[in-house]
This record gives sequence, structure tokens and C-alpha cells, in this order.
Amino acid sequence: MLESKWGLRFIALLLALFFFLSANNVFGNIFNTGNISQKTNKTIQDVPVEILYNTKELHLTKAPETVDVTISGPQSKIIKIENPEDLRVTVDLSNAKAGKYQEKYQVKGLGDEIRYSVKPKVANITLEDKVTKNMTVQPDVSTDDIDPLYTIKKQEVSPQTVKVTGGKQQLQDIAYLKATFKNHKDINSDTKDNAEITALDKNLNKINVSIQPNDVNLKVLVEPFSKKVKLHVKQKGSLADGKELSSIDLDDKEIEIYGSRDDLQNISEVDAEVDLDGISESTEKTVRINLPDNVSKADPSETKAYINVK
Repeated sequence: MLESKWGLRFIALLLALFFFLSANNVFGNIFNTGNISQKTNKTIQDVPVEILYNTKELHLTKAPETVDVTISGPQSKIIKIENPEDLRVTVDLSNAKAGKYQEKYQVKGLGDEIRYSVKPKVANITLEDKVTKNMTVQPDVSTDDIDPLYTIKKQEVSPQTVKVTGGKQQLQDIAYLKATFKNHKDINSDTKDNAEITALDKNLNKINVSIQPNDVNLKVLVEPFSKKVKLHVKQKGSLADGKELSSIDLDDKEIEIYGSRDDLQNISEVDAEVDLDGISESTEKTVRINLPDNVSKADPSETKAYINVK
């Protein structure tokens, strides 16, 4: 009786589970092959574009880099395509000559059951006759690359000349070949390292050309940052009784001060303090120069003052 009782309970549980799953259409979702074969669509963004052209004689001056592709077809096929790398988008200009073209994209390897559309619909492409020219490289270490306490003394590149290959018009548009450090910032000592070359037009827009070699040796020499400022006489004390000051002349009209670019930019003069106490006749004396707190040193650090008394 006990075995029969538990057996009935087990059968009842199975029936209850079956009716629950049937009511929620679980079996229909599992076994309905229509879900697998039904039509669906998907958009894959930023798919790389490959331009097929005569690379020996022509240079690709203008072309799209990526497109968005919408694919539609059986869900079982579409679900396998997830990433831009799963698609191959090409524009075939294998037989084209130099010129400007508007061409449709081709998406390859999808199979007959899958349809596609590409956005934008057409590719605007420019091919130019390939030209190679020797051009001069300019070193391009800017103030932003240097520690504020230092300034550029000298910079140079080696080799100074490289081969540039591109379209004829592209090469005519190149105004600068700039060599810049890849990783160096806040430079505070003489530095030499590989630098990458970039071709730029007169508006500093990058021009896509081939440069050989693309890496050169870039060397920059630095020195402490300084600026010249006026020397101002600051009087202290008084002459002996009955004496009148005619003038105070300094040996140096201006001096060199050192410090950070930011700290020195608002300093236009510094004081040379001249103590007049007890002076009764014209004389000369060596005076120190009073430096602001943010000035590290001055050259010279002192000057002669010629005190004229009458």
C-alpha cells in the first residue's frame, strides 16, 4: 500500500508539472522549429572596408574606413554573425586608373539566404598616381613636452631626409614632416630616443602617406628656464645730514632670472636694494639683488651701485 501510495503521488506530480509547462508554452518554444528558421535581421557596426586596387602604381588618397552592415535572413544563420570581423566588406577597383570614384560595397561570404544593406550606400574613393619624393624632417619637441623649470636649447633629427610615398597632390599638400617623441613628457634633461614622423598640411591636418623610415632619432638639449628682466633701484635709509642725492646708477640695467615658466611670466623687474645710511659723499658699493620667492637664482646675483651725492 505504501509503495502504491507514493507511486500515485509521483505520477500526480509529473502531471501537474506537465500541465504547468504546457500552459506556459514551454514545449512550444523548445520544439517549435519555426523559431530557428524564421526571418530576422541584425546591424553590425564599424565593419572594416577593404579597397582592392593596383597598389604598385596607385595610392589610395581617400576612402571610407568602416561601414555599418544590416543583414537579414534565417535566424539560425544570422545568430552566428556577431562581430565586424565576421564580415568582409570590399570595394573592387582592381582595374581602375587614377581618379575619383563612387562605388557600391560588396559583402562577401554570407551565402545566398542572407541579404544585406550597407550604410552609407556608396563609397567615395580617390586614387592618385603613386609618387615618391625625398623630404626633410623637422624636429618637433614643444614647450608642452618640457618640464616647466627647463627650456629647449637645441633639437635635431637623424636622418634629416626620408622617402615619402603618396598621391601626387598629397605630396604637394605636405607643408611639414614633424618628428615627435612617442612617450616622453616633462623632459628635464638631454634626451635622445626614437620619434615618429607625421606629414601635415599648412593647417596642421594629417596627410595619410607612406614614410620610410617612419622612425628617426630625435635629440633635444635642455637648459634651465630663464628670462631677462629690468633691475630697479630700491632706496633704503637716508644720507648724512645736509647731503642731497643726485642719482643712483647701476652697473647692470637688466639681469637673467631662473625659475618655472609659470612663475616667471608675470615678473618684469626685480629690486636692487641700496642702503644710503651714513653716506656723505659720492661712492660706489656692491648691492645684492632681492629675488621673489619663486625665483631660484639670478645672473648676476649682485651688482655695483654708483651713488652720486651733492
